[in-house]
Amino acid sequence: MVGVVVVVLIPLGSWLDGSGQLAWTMFSRTGQYRVELVAEGRALNPTAVAAVAAPGPTSAALAGADHFRHHDVWRATLRRHLGEVARLACKLAPGARITARLHERVRSDAEIETSEVMVQCDR
Repeated sequence: MVGVVVVVLIPLGSWLDGSGQLAWTMFSRTGQYRVELVAEGRALNPTAVAAVAAPGPTSAALAGADHFRHHDVWRATLRRHLGEVARLACKLAPGARITARLHERVRSDAEIETSEVMVQCDR
């Protein structure tokens, strides 16, 4: 029973958030994402935000994300944590209102879907 849960049910459940990150997808999907950050009408480069993040997955996912990148797991993770990305961008624009947008598509020929979060930064 435990084997069925681990091998079948958990991977199937990961498709509910659209990532399939716990399923064996290998190179069968080519999901893409791009991050757009705006502070009071001024664009912030995601690579600059990556530079103020701790080294690791966050900085790796944001670096170069001003254009479309291929990575299904980072795409789904950024969607879930878009508010945290906006709060991280507050380090570059204290006191500003940050709008974070994640533009994503599940295939290169699919329509682009956009998620958006706004955060008011503290001074």
